[in-house]
Amino acid sequence: MATELIAIGTVDANSSDIVVAAGSPVSLFLKDAAGPLVDTQCRATIQQKSSTGDYFTIGELNGLNRSIVIDGPGTFRVQKYAGPSFGVEQG
Repeated sequence: MATELIAIGTVDANSSDIVVAAGSPVSLFLKDAAGPLVDTQCRATIQQKSSTGDYFTIGELNGLNRSIVIDGPGTFRVQKYAGPSFGVEQG
């Protein structure tokens, strides 16, 4: 069952931390209120948290690459950029 990380909207937003355990991959995907296709201008980055608490961008979700699987341990978050209306879920 999917869990909402960032609600559908048009403003900048960050998800809460996503802790991924070794051997337990996590999928992240963009969503739209109107259905399974999101606007091609949607953009959100995947960031990994360092030991000092800083976040570093390691990947991107967008209108053409709407899902990603994180298959390694660590703490992550999604940073959504303002623009078309969309949200992010964890599946």
